[in-house]
Amino acid sequence: MNKLIASMMLSSVAAFALQIYPIPVVLEHGKKYREFVIDDDSGKYQVYLKKWTQKNGEDVLQYTKEVVAYPKIIQAPKKIKVYKKRSNLIPTEQAYRLILKELNINPVEGETKVLKTLSIPVFISPSSPNPLLELECKQSTLKLINRGNTHFKILSINEDKAVSYILPNHIKEVKHVKKDGTVHTNRGDYKYQCK
Repeated sequence: MNKLIASMMLSSVAAFALQIYPIPVVLEHGKKYREFVIDDDSGKYQVYLKKWTQKNGEDVLQYTKEVVAYPKIIQAPKKIKVYKKRSNLIPTEQAYRLILKELNINPVEGETKVLKTLSIPVFISPSSPNPLLELECKQSTLKLINRGNTHFKILSINEDKAVSYILPNHIKEVKHVKKDGTVHTNRGDYKYQCK
């Protein structure tokens, strides 16, 4: 089971840690819900989901009723369930972001508390996964084209760590890359050559 310690620098002097597992949250084909765990120092959180798409290489989050999280308010440590409302066949993976927003349960007059907010990837798997990533490189600009029906997580490009996601049918551009190199992903390594 994958685990993540998410350390978030929310100000120049404050750091907080959450332990959440598994990440990402994946609802496999045929499953109605997926459960994950959040551990913290008894923090209280509001929990909600947003539909996750991409446009021109940027993430776009929108309100959705397609999936729900329960409970909507939690006191950590706690198990959270993500439910899919419909169980029909899905030709292309669906992506969401589960937002955990810390609530200020004991406000103190005259004291400022920095509250945590965390965004967790949630994926609903397609009925027949078909990952397909194509690379094109011209004039030191690398295009990563996801022509499959599942996401790719970019771990690094050559020696440079560049963690990001490319959702199905989307393109990511990276400028000023080496002439020849390797893209490391969650589904394997891909080599490219610039023209």
